[in-house]
Amino acid sequence: MNTKTVPFQFNTGVRSLDFEEARTFINSHLDDRDVSPLSFHNRGRLSENLLTLQPLGTSALFGAMWSEKVHVQSEIQSTFHAVLVLSGQIHCKSLATDAPAHSLILIAPGRCADLIWERGTQAVVMSLGKQSIIDNLGVPNLEFLRQTNTIIPASHPDAQLLRNIILCLANQHEIAQGRIEPSVQNHWEGLLLCQFANQLHPAELGMKSILPARIRMATDWILAHIREPISVCDLLLITGTSRRSLESGFRTYLNTTPARFILCHKLKGVREILRNEPEITIGDAAFLYGFNHLSHFTRQYQDAFGELPSETLRRCRGARIGFSKKAQRRPA
Repeated sequence: MNTKTVPFQFNTGVRSLDFEEARTFINSHLDDRDVSPLSFHNRGRLSENLLTLQPLGTSALFGAMWSEKVHVQSEIQSTFHAVLVLSGQIHCKSLATDAPAHSLILIAPGRCADLIWERGTQAVVMSLGKQSIIDNLGVPNLEFLRQTNTIIPASHPDAQLLRNIILCLANQHEIAQGRIEPSVQNHWEGLLLCQFANQLHPAELGMKSILPARIRMATDWILAHIREPISVCDLLLITGTSRRSLESGFRTYLNTTPARFILCHKLKGVREILRNEPEITIGDAAFLYGFNHLSHFTRQYQDAFGELPSETLRRCRGARIGFSKKAQRRPA
């Protein structure tokens, strides 16, 4: 990758002096944003707005460089966003802090982006798929992320590792001329989510020390016995607490109920099997996690993930077949 420009230029969305064209491109892919130029320099080819795109499963990465100093504001965001500054500087108004080169800005769902980009600053904007975050972290929703607005300095290992991931992905984008296979996109998305988990988990299960001992005991026991039949009564026996206290603890610290937490992780387990074992039947996968009524399970699965289990399985099988055919066409 050429580190003197933005990545993903085989999928260039905008290369123009027109800020309205750039704003329209952004709003067609992200939550609505308003872009207001704050300076006006002599126009020329080197001062064009440049926006690029690399899809990653349900997530998306955008390379961005503005021709002028600009103020970028968003409506309340529906999912988690991050901005990796490659060069230059971005000022985060909500935190009253500058993010210099190689630092990372994290903007939580339920919050607004309010950023001032210095002229010529190059960055990668990451929009993480809402359902992919839920699947990866094993949580019922993204409510617990609402306070995760921060800037991670360039010296922090998480910022350094993420930059290395972006550089590797940018190199693959160049080699493939922007045509990265969907199955490979999913692997990259999973890698990014795993890296972001270090920053997303502190408000939830990743820092279990913040959970009261009995709630932590209940969640640990659920995850250790997730393929077995589990009832709330089991949890009451394990934790030695009352139903009212247990349910209150789950709502306070996990924003869910014990029964919903169990169901969420059982459905997540079935989804992982369908994604990774394309030869399995939906009935067999569901049965492994204790779902005995297929029609009822199908409704619960669709409510949780926005698609039928058959669609998950079909997509996984299609990705495997496509990858296999491509491998067979490769010269020896």
